Amino acid sequence: MLALNLLCAARSSEPMNQYLPGKGAVLGHLEIPRLRLSVVVLEGSGESILSVAAGHIEGTSFPGQSGNVGIAAHRDTFFHSLARVRPHDIITVKTINGTFNYAVSRTEVVAPSNVGVLHETTDAELILVTCYPFRYKGPSPKRFIVHAISVLRESSSTSSASPKFGQ
Repeated sequence: MLALNLLCAARSSEPMNQYLPGKGAVLGHLEIPRLRLSVVVLEGSGESILSVAAGHIEGTSFPGQSGNVGIAAHRDTFFHSLARVRPHDIITVKTINGTFNYAVSRTEVVAPSNVGVLHETTDAELILVTCYPFRYKGPSPKRFIVHAISVLRESSSTSSASPKFGQ
């Protein structure tokens, strides 16, 4: 299972007026334009889900809620291009509840048992999880983590297109 011991215990306490998908249902679509990465995101992170899409890690927040949104995918399929991700790359998650933009703040490599990377926060953050090293054959010994923070973009009529950090 690619959630790989990286599950968060508590879900955000946001109002329940949003669409919250059941296991295996479509949550939305994730894109990283600079990497030409584009993938459907389903609810759940079991092998049956990760074999066909990226998966929203159970117990993490949903896009648009405060807290960490965790999304996992296999390194040899949907997240293979994460090897080239850089700080400030924009990640867009589109759901029925809206479009949510994040900017990569940092990456790290951790042990599969390090669940601290999915710690609950009060800020809207996105965590992408995949196996590492990228070219490793067989079960990988580490996890590659992408940390991204919520950004607001000013409209083109008010400023440049550079991302504004914060909620």
